[in-house]
Amino acid sequence: MEIAMTEKIVETIQESPLFKHLSADELGALVNASELKIFQPGERIIEENGQVEHLFIVLSGRIRVWTRGPQGEVELKAMGPGAYFGEVSLISGNCATATVEVKTGPAQVVAIGRQALLGLVDRDEKIRKMLQGVTLARAKDTIGKVFK
Repeated sequence: MEIAMTEKIVETIQESPLFKHLSADELGALVNASELKIFQPGERIIEENGQVEHLFIVLSGRIRVWTRGPQGEVELKAMGPGAYFGEVSLISGNCATATVEVKTGPAQVVAIGRQALLGLVDRDEKIRKMLQGVTLARAKDTIGKVFK
């Protein structure tokens, strides 16, 4: 992996509130299971009802999250640098509940592999509780927006 790319991945993971408390070895394992991906405006990163294989952290650009409701497309959230997504489906093992696409970009995201993240969730109670809290909050928000 190119040094500049590796540095971007390391910085992004270290700056995420999810991973700030990890040891150097744990961070190293996440970095090794990660890659930097670039998406163009309008490009879909996650497709609703598709499989999710990564937790994504936004490095640059803006992304939007939307789903289909009874009345058509429902915008759920806009996200920028530092935000993460994909955790709901990744942890549950279910298909994606929303589509995530680039709003303005190009968008750079760090994609952390499923197995590395799930192993960490199993071992680290702090990360597990943070992700469970975010998952619950996002589910409530989605239900509120889709069925308003």
